[in-house]
Amino acid sequence: MTAEVVFRSLGDLALCVEFGDRIELALNFRVLALDRALKEAGIDGVRETVPTHRSLGVVHDPAVIRRSDLERLLTELVDELAELTEFPSRLVTIPIWYDDPWSQECARAHGVGNNIDYLAETNGISREEVVSRHAGVLHWVSAVGFQPSTYQAVPLGEMALTGPKYERPRKWTDPGVVCLAGTITSYYPVRSPGGYQLLGRTPVDLFDPLRRNAVFADGPVLPRVGDRHRYVAIDGEEYEAIREQVVTGSYEYRIEAGVHRLAAADA
Repeated sequence: MTAEVVFRSLGDLALCVEFGDRIELALNFRVLALDRALKEAGIDGVRETVPTHRSLGVVHDPAVIRRSDLERLLTELVDELAELTEFPSRLVTIPIWYDDPWSQECARAHGVGNNIDYLAETNGISREEVVSRHAGVLHWVSAVGFQPSTYQAVPLGEMALTGPKYERPRKWTDPGVVCLAGTITSYYPVRSPGGYQLLGRTPVDLFDPLRRNAVFADGPVLPRVGDRHRYVAIDGEEYEAIREQVVTGSYEYRIEAGVHRLAAADA
């Protein structure tokens, strides 16, 4: 343990390095700084790292490096950690058919009302403003996991839109659905249970084990920690046209290389 971090065991093969107990960009940048330093150090026995909102998971081989030695080396890295104020960040445009028929049917099947209507009511705004607020700011991906491509993204700037999770989780959610809980946006890559409010469905694949598109050349999971998302509202006709291109592998994903800098308000 240091003054800044807490080490927690994740079983016999992994260690969690925690930076604070809040979801905020400055802490995520500290996690990314340690992740970068650990990879550059090339420590024998470290197999994988998993950055999240405020912690770094470090998967290691106990036959190669003892837990106590790993904690000591991590403490040294944290103590020497340079302040990270900017990070390479892809800007990924994700089209969404907000309040799509699949989300509507999913809500009905689980005995609840339309989720966009619910968000409008709880936020005291119109249905149209629910969409404009969500699509009106960029979102920072600060964690990827739980399921392949199930990311969690926080708004960069004042989104002023929030929603609670379902009181009782759904038994299923259609793949491709984009959702909201608190101010966090997430995504269902496959049909699975869940409790986030249903915003809409994207026609683009963010998880594709078949890797039909060149964008998946490095692996079947598209989202990365440090990505920024731009959500764009589309209608049903646009959804079908894009989906056809995605299935045939001809869709051109809109991904722009860039850098995101930590603002003074985030520090």
